[in-house]
Amino acid sequence: MGDGGAQTAAPRSIFVQVPAYRDRELPKTLLSLYRRAREPEALRVVVLWQASPEERLPDHVRSLPRLTVIRHPYTESRGPNWARARIQDHLADEPYTLYLDSHHRFVPGWDGQARAMLEHLEARGVSKPVLTAYLPGYVPGRGSRGRLREPYKIYPMQRAGGLLTRLTSYPIPDWRRLTAPVTAEFLSLHFVFARSAFTREVPTDPGVYFFGDEVALGLRAYTHGWDLFHPHRVLGWHAYDRASRQPHWDHHSDWAVRNEASIRRLRQLYTAAPEMAHLLGRERSVGDYERHIMHRLVVDG
Repeated sequence: MGDGGAQTAAPRSIFVQVPAYRDRELPKTLLSLYRRAREPEALRVVVLWQASPEERLPDHVRSLPRLTVIRHPYTESRGPNWARARIQDHLADEPYTLYLDSHHRFVPGWDGQARAMLEHLEARGVSKPVLTAYLPGYVPGRGSRGRLREPYKIYPMQRAGGLLTRLTSYPIPDWRRLTAPVTAEFLSLHFVFARSAFTREVPTDPGVYFFGDEVALGLRAYTHGWDLFHPHRVLGWHAYDRASRQPHWDHHSDWAVRNEASIRRLRQLYTAAPEMAHLLGRERSVGDYERHIMHRLVVDG
């Protein structure tokens, strides 16, 4: 589906990563992504579509330019980060990358705004900036009604087994007065925009099932020298309600076993165990990240 766009990338090209699992919002997400972009011709989108045999994309979606849709039986899926890792095998020489979910809407010119924010940070001397956000919510089927218009900042929320695994967000205070992105402590996997070196240096770990993956990737990015920022303007919306999609754990009875193994892996990562050294960078330590977020990642054992 689509031609994949394997040719030499233009200087403003964006490699867009979209894992999709049993999600009816996928077609509208892709249409919004392209139609609201200032330069849709600069997008190269790869979707790993974990679908049932009867699920189909409409022809007008399948024919979007430089769109590659890789179908995979949902029954054989290993989770969202396994899907992201597979998508990242298709990264070519695009200078930018964007991580998304499959249930989004976008503001007009989202791509130009995101590039401008990133380049502003670079001009200020930030060598490796990452834009990331819990985008404000939308409700599928309700159009623009009920869409929130405030950019959000991410905060810690919940632990599992003594490990920080879940995050939340609140509006950025006084955001209308801001002229640049704000420093972030945490990362959201449903919106990450960065130079593509980010994916090469900090590839997604397929061994992390789901819970805690955002904390882990934010930590790893920080140790590799990447600095996290939240956009100071709304670039799009995310569907938090799962009515239009089915979570992976609804169809995979072994999800709890996967999650337990994932939590053990996160504990090793947060405590900088030797077997996790290949995932961590050398520019900063786990302790440096904990001081940055003013929060311990592990509070027991």
